[in-house]
Amino acid sequence: MTHIKKYIDILPDTVDMHDVNVRPLLLEKVWEEYNAVQDQLEYNDDDETQRHELDREAFTETYCELRARIDRIISEDRRERDVSSAELQNPRATHENGTCLTPKIKLPTIEISKLGGQITEFKHFYDTFNSLIINNQALDDVKKFHYLLSSVTNEAHQLIQNLPVTQQNFHVAWNLLCDR
Repeated sequence: MTHIKKYIDILPDTVDMHDVNVRPLLLEKVWEEYNAVQDQLEYNDDDETQRHELDREAFTETYCELRARIDRIISEDRRERDVSSAELQNPRATHENGTCLTPKIKLPTIEISKLGGQITEFKHFYDTFNSLIINNQALDDVKKFHYLLSSVTNEAHQLIQNLPVTQQNFHVAWNLLCDR
């Protein structure tokens, strides 16, 4: 246990998490071995009961402290990896200079206005749909096509309603609306 404690005490800023993840297993093995030996000592040596209890208490305290520290290190690493993973899935969340573009407050949901086919509606629809759906890297083209179908009515819907919902047909449908 002393080796594990020294290892945890001198952990560098950059740590090999595979190495850290092995420590709970080693610590658990030491804990089990200690308990087996300590139980045997206590069974065979009734005269030293108080000393054995103090030893067990000190060992238990050290074990619990080390286990908590290791669990915290592992938990913090998981949290950092989860944040990194989320940033990879949403690369637009940070600007080139590192400033966060994700709002800190809950903003109201932006509704995409319906496009019925009137030319006067198109510019607003185009800009909103382009910003929220087309530029959204988390959406594949099939999902974008579904959003497009649910956002058009009347003449605009009639123009694209018979196209099968596929990756390729999203671009066909979008171009049909834009060219009109």
